[in-house]
Amino acid sequence: ENRALEELTPREREVFDLLVAGMSVRAIADKLELSHKTVHVHRANVLGKLQCDSTIDLVHFALAHHLIAGQ
Repeated sequence: ENRALEELTPREREVFDLLVAGMSVRAIADKLELSHKTVHVHRANVLGKLQCDSTIDLVHFALAHHLIAGQ
Protein backbone atom coordinates (compact mmCIF):
# COMPACT_ATOMS: atom_id res chain seq x y z
CA GLU A 1 0.00 0.00 0.00
CA ASN A 2 3.00 2.29 0.28
CA ARG A 3 3.14 1.98 -3.50
CA ALA A 4 -0.06 4.00 -3.55
CA LEU A 5 1.80 6.80 -1.78
CA GLU A 6 4.44 6.70 -4.50
CA GLU A 7 1.71 7.44 -7.06
CA LEU A 8 0.97 10.78 -5.42
CA THR A 9 2.51 13.84 -7.02
CA PRO A 10 4.66 15.99 -4.72
CA ARG A 11 1.78 18.49 -4.38
CA GLU A 12 -0.73 15.72 -3.65
CA ARG A 13 1.60 14.34 -0.97
CA GLU A 14 1.88 17.81 0.53
CA VAL A 15 -1.92 18.15 0.61
CA PHE A 16 -2.19 14.63 2.08
CA ASP A 17 0.26 15.49 4.87
CA LEU A 18 -1.59 18.70 5.71
CA LEU A 19 -5.01 17.03 5.67
CA VAL A 20 -3.75 14.28 7.96
CA ALA A 21 -2.31 16.96 10.25
CA GLY A 22 -5.84 18.28 10.65
CA MET A 23 -5.79 21.31 8.36
CA SER A 24 -8.94 22.30 6.49
CA VAL A 25 -9.05 22.76 2.74
CA ARG A 26 -9.32 26.52 3.27
CA ALA A 27 -6.26 26.57 5.57
CA ILE A 28 -4.27 24.44 3.12
CA ALA A 29 -5.22 26.74 0.25
CA ASP A 30 -4.05 29.76 2.23
CA LYS A 31 -0.81 28.07 3.32
CA LEU A 32 0.09 26.84 -0.18
CA GLU A 33 -1.25 29.96 -1.89
CA LEU A 34 -3.64 27.92 -4.03
CA SER A 35 -7.34 28.34 -4.76
CA HIS A 36 -9.74 26.32 -2.65
CA LYS A 37 -10.91 24.58 -5.81
CA THR A 38 -7.36 23.46 -6.62
CA VAL A 39 -6.95 22.00 -3.13
CA HIS A 40 -10.29 20.20 -3.50
CA VAL A 41 -9.01 18.67 -6.77
CA HIS A 42 -5.77 17.54 -5.10
CA ARG A 43 -7.79 16.11 -2.18
CA ALA A 44 -10.05 14.21 -4.59
CA ASN A 45 -7.00 12.82 -6.43
CA VAL A 46 -5.43 11.70 -3.15
CA LEU A 47 -8.65 10.03 -2.01
CA GLY A 48 -8.92 8.18 -5.31
CA LYS A 49 -5.30 7.05 -5.46
CA LEU A 50 -5.34 5.83 -1.86
CA GLN A 51 -8.82 4.30 -2.24
CA CYS A 52 -10.22 6.35 0.63
CA ASP A 53 -13.69 7.83 0.94
CA SER A 54 -13.03 10.69 3.36
CA THR A 55 -10.39 12.67 5.21
CA ILE A 56 -10.99 10.40 8.21
CA ASP A 57 -10.08 7.44 5.99
CA LEU A 58 -6.86 9.27 5.08
CA VAL A 59 -6.04 9.64 8.77
CA HIS A 60 -6.68 5.92 9.30
CA PHE A 61 -4.44 5.16 6.30
CA ALA A 62 -1.68 7.37 7.74
CA LEU A 63 -1.96 5.73 11.16
CA ALA A 64 -1.90 2.23 9.67
CA HIS A 65 1.26 3.07 7.73
CA HIS A 66 3.00 4.98 10.54
CA LEU A 67 3.00 8.23 8.55
CA ILE A 68 2.09 10.53 11.42
CA ALA A 69 4.99 12.20 13.24
CA GLY A 70 5.58 10.98 16.76
CA GLN A 71 3.86 7.68 16.12
